[in-house]
Parts: sequence; structure tokens; C-alpha cells
Amino acid sequence: MTKCPRCFNVLPHDVWAFTEENPDSVSVDAAASAYKGHPVQMGTIAEVGRDPGSPHGQPDLSAISAEFGSPAVELCPICHYTLPPNWRWGHATCLAMAGARFTGKTVFIAVMVKRLQRHLEQMGQVLDFANTETQQRYRREYELPLFEERGLIPATQSARVEASHQHDPLVFNIGRWNDQPHYLAIRDVAGEDLENPGVGGQEWSFFSSADAVLFLFDPMRVQEVKDQLRDLVPTDHRTGGDPRDVLRTVMRLIGPGTPQLAVILSKFDALQALRKVTSSSWGQVMSHAGAAFTRDPSLQRGVYDEVDGALLDAEVRSLLQRLDAGPTLYRPSNPTTGEYYDSRFFAVSALGGSPQGNRVGATGISPFRCMDPVRWVLARKQVL
Repeated sequence: MTKCPRCFNVLPHDVWAFTEENPDSVSVDAAASAYKGHPVQMGTIAEVGRDPGSPHGQPDLSAISAEFGSPAVELCPICHYTLPPNWRWGHATCLAMAGARFTGKTVFIAVMVKRLQRHLEQMGQVLDFANTETQQRYRREYELPLFEERGLIPATQSARVEASHQHDPLVFNIGRWNDQPHYLAIRDVAGEDLENPGVGGQEWSFFSSADAVLFLFDPMRVQEVKDQLRDLVPTDHRTGGDPRDVLRTVMRLIGPGTPQLAVILSKFDALQALRKVTSSSWGQVMSHAGAAFTRDPSLQRGVYDEVDGALLDAEVRSLLQRLDAGPTLYRPSNPTTGEYYDSRFFAVSALGGSPQGNRVGATGISPFRCMDPVRWVLARKQVL
């Protein structure tokens, strides 16, 4: 069994859903609308049970198409999202990206996908788009503005905007692992929505079913660090909400769910710049030559380095304490169950340096440890 790439629920093994590829008429579908957050019109939907005569219980697609009078496409029986071809025969890891506004979530995704592509090539695998929608969106919203136009990617639109794509996942095929296809589904969530403490409802239930939540924390939100960096890095006057408040909202959306939780100190190049402030206690901390946060082994071939990851985890927790982030950030626990999350802490820089206004810096894009969080998540599934 695998999960739906949009609602992140496990697909039921005994129920299949189909709709017409080219419907003659459409109407508002209640399930799709609830999970999309906006009215969704669809053609006729048919739910079918397992076919005991089929090796995998798969219903006869040609018979369903003949009944429709149009080619049939498979849907998630829960949220009615159109599944990529042969989706049920693979395994999906589902990630939810979270954080306040301007923490760099979208840029992180753009760069992480490129690094993942390169890493898979080193291992004799290929990263591919699982559907046409992902290919077009990644090209238009991530690759073109950042890597070709060398500008910063606009903030993800709020879910309240009907044209927003944040309720549509990015879905990638990352090759065969453990003798079956493996997919990566990513939901890029607008920080604007997560800064609203009242956000909730069916459309946000995917947080509870995610395999992992990647939460980005911008150290420039800490005034002490921002003051010391005033003459070292360009000032970004854009401000998002308090990351501690946003994390509390995310944990409320997770509810009783048990996803892995990656707390990611983003824009880490800003903290690394503190090495130049020799008279500062921060300069002494960031100049420690033996620290894990001074090196990047994230593209090394082979399995995820658990020893290096644990060392970095301890260092980042200490940095968050020094940043006066509070226990909500550096030792998060589930407010519903009282149990500590299966969490790990990371330090990343998607660009490798501060942007110049709305443009990538003159030295280009030089990512730092951007593969760590996803490698940690996938290592639990014996992937990569």
C-alpha cells in the first residue's frame, strides 16, 4: 500500500476510484473541494471494489472506460486527486514544508530537487517527474525564476487565493529502491497561512498524515544576530511571523499524527558570516573548525551518515538555545499526545550567500547541506 500524494492518506486496498478523462459534463465534487479548499468540478466518479481475479486486485480499466464511454483515470478514493499512472505499485514518501513567511521554503525546494537529481545520478538512478503538472510547475515556478533568470522566487500564494497551487503536490519518481518504484511528494505551504492561528479544516489534514514535516527557522528573526550582522550581510526588510508561534500552529495541525519532524535552521550562511566578528562570542562559536556545521558531506555517496547527523543535531539545538528560541523549537513535543516528536535539527543554506536585493548574489548559487533533511527521512525507508 502507498499514500495519496495530495491528502497523504494511505490508499485503501479494497476500494478504487475512477473518473472520465474527457467528461461531457461536470459538477462540483464535495470530496475534492474539501481537500482542495475551493470548489472543484469533476466528471462522473465510480468507486469499484477489488477484483479477486486480478493478481493485484486491480479492477478492469478497459471495462470501466467502456462504461464511461471515455478513457478512465484513477483517483484517490479519499480526496479524488488524479493519481499518476501505476501509482499503487510504488511507494511514496510524503513531505510537508512549513515555516513563517520569507524563511526560504520555496527556494529550498528548488535547490534540494536539483541536488537530489545530481545525487541520484551518482547512484545510477534518475529523478523524473511523476506527472505533467509537476514538470510544468517546477519549470515555471522554481527552475526558471531561480536558475535561469537568477532572481528570487516569489512567495507561495495563500490558499485563500483560488489560483494558488499550494494544494497541488510536487511529485517526483526517484527510482527503484527495495525492488519497487519510490516517489517523493512535497506540499509547499504558504507561510502567510501558517501565521494565521485559526488555520485548519480538511484541506490541512495532510500534516497529520505526512511522513515528515520540514520546518524552516530563519535565524535573522533573532534581533541579537540581526544586529551583529548589520554590516556583514545585506539587510532584508521583509519580516515573517514568530517561528515559535508558527511551529505551535503546525503542531496543532499535526494533531495526533506521528511524522518525523525536521527543524531546519535556514539561511545558515548568515550565521557563518559571524566568524568575521572576532570580538563577538558568536564569532568564537561559529569559528569552531571541528564543528559539523562547518562542513558539507551531504552529497557523499552511500547511506546517510547517522553519526554526522547526530552531531549536527546537537550543535543546532545548542545554537537555538543560544538564540533564545525556547523549548518549543529546540525540544518539540506533540501537544496532543505529550510525546516528543521523532525530530532532528539541521543547518542549511539554499543559496550559499545573501541575495543582492531581489537577485541571486554575484557568486551564484552554492548550496550548503540542502540534502540532509530529505536524506534523513528517506534513510528510514532504506532509500538513498
